[in-house]
Amino acid sequence: MYRDLGRIDLPLIADAVTDLAEADYSAAALECDIVMKGGITSGVVYPHAVCELAQTYRFKSIGGTSAGAIAAAATAAAELGRAEGGFNELARLPAWIGSGRNLLDLFQPQRSMRRLYAVVRSAATGGPLRALLAALGHYPLAAAALLAPGVVLAVLAAVDGGGLLRWWGIAAGVLLALGGLLVGLPAFLAWRATRLLPENGYGFCSGAPGGRGAPEALTPWLTDLIDQLAGARGGAAGPLTFGELRAAGLRLEMMTTNVTNRTARRLPWDDRTFWFDPDELRGLFPERVVAHMEAHPPAGRDAEGMLPLRPLPAPDDLPVVVATRMSLSFPVLLSAVPLHRVDWTSQVNRERRAAGQPPLATPCWFSDGGISSNFPVHFFDAAIPTRPTFAINLRPFHPDARESADEEENVWMPQSNDGGRQEWTYRLPQPGRVLDGRLPAFLGAIVRTMQNRSDEALLRLPGYRDRIAHVCLTPAQGGLNLDMPAPVLDVLTRRGRAAGVKLARRFSPDPPPDQDLTWDNHRWVRLRASVPLVLELVERLSETYADTAASPTYAELLARDAAAPPRGYRLDSARRAEQAAAIMSALEQLAGALPEDRPFDHRLPQPRAELRFLPRD
Repeated sequence: MYRDLGRIDLPLIADAVTDLAEADYSAAALECDIVMKGGITSGVVYPHAVCELAQTYRFKSIGGTSAGAIAAAATAAAELGRAEGGFNELARLPAWIGSGRNLLDLFQPQRSMRRLYAVVRSAATGGPLRALLAALGHYPLAAAALLAPGVVLAVLAAVDGGGLLRWWGIAAGVLLALGGLLVGLPAFLAWRATRLLPENGYGFCSGAPGGRGAPEALTPWLTDLIDQLAGARGGAAGPLTFGELRAAGLRLEMMTTNVTNRTARRLPWDDRTFWFDPDELRGLFPERVVAHMEAHPPAGRDAEGMLPLRPLPAPDDLPVVVATRMSLSFPVLLSAVPLHRVDWTSQVNRERRAAGQPPLATPCWFSDGGISSNFPVHFFDAAIPTRPTFAINLRPFHPDARESADEEENVWMPQSNDGGRQEWTYRLPQPGRVLDGRLPAFLGAIVRTMQNRSDEALLRLPGYRDRIAHVCLTPAQGGLNLDMPAPVLDVLTRRGRAAGVKLARRFSPDPPPDQDLTWDNHRWVRLRASVPLVLELVERLSETYADTAASPTYAELLARDAAAPPRGYRLDSARRAEQAAAIMSALEQLAGALPEDRPFDHRLPQPRAELRFLPRD
């Protein structure tokens, strides 16, 4: 259990870990926000990065995706329990993860998925040959059936054949057996996957224990971790909720992806259209979490007619672990989380509504937030900030860089205002002698581009790039490496702390005289980059508002009679209409007073951003 981690002694973890576990976090006087990227097991870099920052800063807004969502939830809980040793406990977490099989055991396949999961794990860790041997061991009957036709042909040729025909028959039988094995067995496994994965929520692991007597699994462990880091909480027995964090002045957000509606969603949301099935969620979450959700329906929502579905709790009553698990649903590895929603566009529900019958809800599958935004660096953004929003990125080393024994050199941050403007390079492999990996790498690059293109574009913007620490990883570090040895976990832990050190140093209240990138520099760059965008919007809005070619004009639309169309979104009173007209007049006056030579456009920070209108996540 996580509650026992204080008794773990892991000598491979450096002395610096003990220092953070015993550090005094009560003196932190500054405030900051933080956003952390997804990366499955790469998230082990975050605890000590956060603890390093927590010695100077108190976290106010915390966000992340996937493994970054785990880190965000743990950080928010530790901040809530700061006075009771929350960050001291968080600092001990890497030692527990690096002990024995703890990390690997968190990802337990369900009983029906064990054999297929073992084959896939063998392919991921040992390549095709090891996967073939695993498939032979776990599916001997299927392998025998696929080998049988070729073996029979070879035996018949050997027994009844003569001369050259005999040898041709044996060769054909051997080739048929090998072809059946090498082609048929993967096809059989793919067929099994198409049947088994959907039945298990489209993932090998639900996050719950894989069977009776199994070690602690991901979701129960995460539930206990969050509650323990949060401290006593006034004796609250239920799971930590977003409302408890909000009452303490903390804001926690994370991303998930609704693949049914093909939308990115920011958690927690104030959307009253979703329902949950308690029996479904009991297969994913501990009983006390589901019982809390059942006991806290949102005000004004009547579940009559929708049973067994229950309305999703309001944001304040939503358990943090539920949102975290919805963000951490790495496709195929972890099961997606099902919620339900009424599709009022369907013919069936239109007919049921006309007949006075309750509607039928459609399952909505929520998968990993990284599908839509793996590094939501835009969280908590402000045109001109009052406190820094730190961000920690996970990425491979530059093709020309090599891993260093000095962990600070493995964490990259720009050192000047022009630094970080270049797009990061992800080179494709060279032709291979036996297996050519260029096509798989190209296809993988297409998927990652679709996944990360918006996030990657933000990383280059002025006022963003100077506050991001890029933690560089090798292919053997993090990601899907579920069984990383303790020395590798130790390296990632120390690398995470190095990222925290660099971020704290970057915006130190007392920077050295030769340091160009400081908190004051950041504020100045944000002002220089943001004001031109606002003025450009004001000018364009004023020009269009004053255009008399349209009939009616925008001013006439604003001043129209109450009976005149259009009827939607009316201001509903003469007083509001007068106030709106005064606002537009003030904007026109501001646009008219702007000088021809715009001072804020002089040597504008590059690349220049643009204002865009997007729905809130």
